[in-house]
Formats: sequence, C-alpha cells, structure tokens
Amino acid sequence: MIHSFELEKGRIFVGGLHWQALSGSPSEAKAEARQLAKQLSFDLAVWRTTGAPQIGFASTADGYKPGMLSAAAVVSKTIEVELGERDFLCATELPDGRYLYVSQADGVIPPEGDFIGTAEAVRARMLEDMAIGKAWSLVIAPDMWGMPEAKERAFEDFIPRRGGKPYFKHKWWALKPVKPNIGSMIKTVLPLVAIGGVIALGVLGYRQWQQDQAAKEAARLAMLQSAEQQPEALPHPWKTQPRAQLTVAACATGFDSIPTMWPGNWKPDSVSCSPAAGLVVTWKRGEHGWIKHLLDIEPKASISADGTMATMILPIQLTGGEDEALQDERTRALHLQMTAQQYGLTVSLSAPAAPPPMPGAPSNQLPPQWRELSWAVKGSALSPESVVAVLDGAGFRVGSVVARFSDGIIKWDLEGSQYVLP
Repeated sequence: MIHSFELEKGRIFVGGLHWQALSGSPSEAKAEARQLAKQLSFDLAVWRTTGAPQIGFASTADGYKPGMLSAAAVVSKTIEVELGERDFLCATELPDGRYLYVSQADGVIPPEGDFIGTAEAVRARMLEDMAIGKAWSLVIAPDMWGMPEAKERAFEDFIPRRGGKPYFKHKWWALKPVKPNIGSMIKTVLPLVAIGGVIALGVLGYRQWQQDQAAKEAARLAMLQSAEQQPEALPHPWKTQPRAQLTVAACATGFDSIPTMWPGNWKPDSVSCSPAAGLVVTWKRGEHGWIKHLLDIEPKASISADGTMATMILPIQLTGGEDEALQDERTRALHLQMTAQQYGLTVSLSAPAAPPPMPGAPSNQLPPQWRELSWAVKGSALSPESVVAVLDGAGFRVGSVVARFSDGIIKWDLEGSQYVLP
C-alpha cells in the first residue's frame, strides 16, 4: 500500500520505501541494486546522493509511480548537508495531520526506517528506537511529545530553497525505474518495423509467411517445454504462520480458560502452547492427590499408566500470517540482542540444520532467498506477551511457549523462528 501526501499541487511525496545499503564501486552498486530489485520484486528506486551508498526501493504494484518524490531522501540529505549529522531520529508532521518518521544510523537508513503513520504509531516507534541504547546525535520531534533534547521542525523546512522559495526540480529525490524504460524505444522503432514487415511480405510472399508460421509454432512448443522446466521459487514460510503477538495472545487466552492449576492436590508441572499442538497442561500427583479429585475438576484430563501424571489438551484459535518484507540478518540479529539486553533477557540465535529433501519434491526448485534462524528465551520472569512485545519484528514467529512451575514461581521458555535476508 502506498504512503503518500501532496505538498503543493502535483508534488507527490511518498514514504515507506524499502532501504538497502550497497557496497562496492558505483558500477558494482548498480549491478547489486538491479539484483536486489529482482529478488525483492521492486521496479522503482531512489538513489542516495550523500552519505553511504544506498537505494530506496518501491513497486508500481503498490501504487508508486516514477517521478514521485522520496520524503526520507529529502530529510536525510538536508540534515547531512546542513548539520553534518549521520545518526538521527526524525518525526515531522505532514500537511494532512499524519507524521513522517525517518531514522538513520551511521549514515544508513535501515530497511524499516522510513514510514508514514499516526502520531501514536510514530511516537511509539521513536521511543522503541531510543530504547535500544544508541546515542543519537540528533532527535527531531514535536515539542508536545516531550522527547529529551528534541527539536521541532516542519517537513516544509526540509525542502531545498532557491530565491527563498521551495525548489522542486531536483532529480535526485524522484523515483525512477530500476531498469531503463524501453517504452519510448518501442514507440520509435515500431513504425519502422511495421514498414519493414510490409516490404518483407511483399518481397518474400506466401512462402515466407509459411516459414514464419512454422517458426512461431516451434517457438510456442519450445516455450511450453521450457515452462515445465523453469525453476520454482519456494513459498515464504512466514506467510502462513501467525504473527508472534497473535500466537502468545491465543496461548494466554487458553491459559486463562483453565479453571485451576492446582486441582485436588495435584501440582502443575508445565503448560506448553504451540500453534501445532494447542495448549498442553501437565500435572504431577501430590502426596494426598487422588485421581478422582482431579477428574471431578478436569474431566477431560488423561491419566498416565502409573497414575502419577495427568495431561489435558485444549485447542487454541489462531489466524493466518503475513508476508512482510524481511530485514537483513545482521541488522535484525543486532536489534534482537540489544533489545533483549535492555530488558534483562538472553536470546540465543542459531541456524537450524537444513531439512532433508522431501520425496517427490521438484528437482528444479530455486534455493530460498532468505535464511531461517532459531531463537530461544529461557527462564524468563516476564510474561510471554511482554517478551514478544519488545522482540517482535518482521519475520519473527513463535513456535512454542512453555510455563514451568517451581516453588510457586512461574518461569517462561519461548522458542521460534526469525526469518531474515542473508
């Protein structure tokens, strides 16, 4: 979905671009940008002309059009040229009452450092970025938000001026096709081709036409055969998995539905919850615990063969996932570790072993364009909702939540997958 606003008649500014840092020489950076655009299905881009080599991607499929102006590119360049600052957070009000948010660290706008939203959404995002512990050299925000040492600045004040008036004719802030547009070339060449075709048909006659038809049929058959052999892209696994906060909310609802965790002198051992298995409650028999006492309270419980353990399984209700754009592995992993450290958590990240090929899987399948990392938080005193609220992000999914009981204290273990760009 496009995020846009009009500053003057016909001057359409946009936010929500997907920013990527580039490496190498200018020629290598262009090749890298084309490759990234192909992998991420983008066809428009804005090139940064100051600071680190970087490109902001957009897609015509989302409503973006060539010539639209990048609001983040304007803010970034103005701050770097006027103030020489490479690390900043900026929240500025737009003419329609929404806010533009731009963040930049070490001269680079992160993949999700450019968006337009409500005052509440932008302020929450700014507080989240300020909480990671980085020393931001410049913070721009409305005075009424009460951000420490922040300065207020309207978006119009970032626009370059000439003769005291806003100047909109720069080219560096406009979205352009990643690859040259050949439409004008076709319009120029097509009449010549048509004329040449008429002449050719007049000279070669019916025999040439027959040859052309035979060649077209051969090409059609070759295309059909090639289509059967084309590599197939793997589907995004996170697209069908529920968002992390939805999973822990469903688990919390299931947990609250248990009438009691101490039924008839039976002690809770653990409660595990996962999208696949639902909610599983396990009890241990206490010194004076009777099976009858347990079943009077939890008639759905199953008793172990030796009568010392009991289990009850409850379904949980979950909705589908979301195919959001991923962050690169380094950026996302660093954010997870810094956030966990701030809240006294320990997050372990590891790459799981590659699964064996499935029988009957197509041999022409493309390798995945993403990486899956396994994450885990063990022995947390914070609730699962609190843990996930601070760690959540693009491609972050919860696989299981386990409550462990010891001397009346509950400790939580959480595990899941974090999908990232390699």
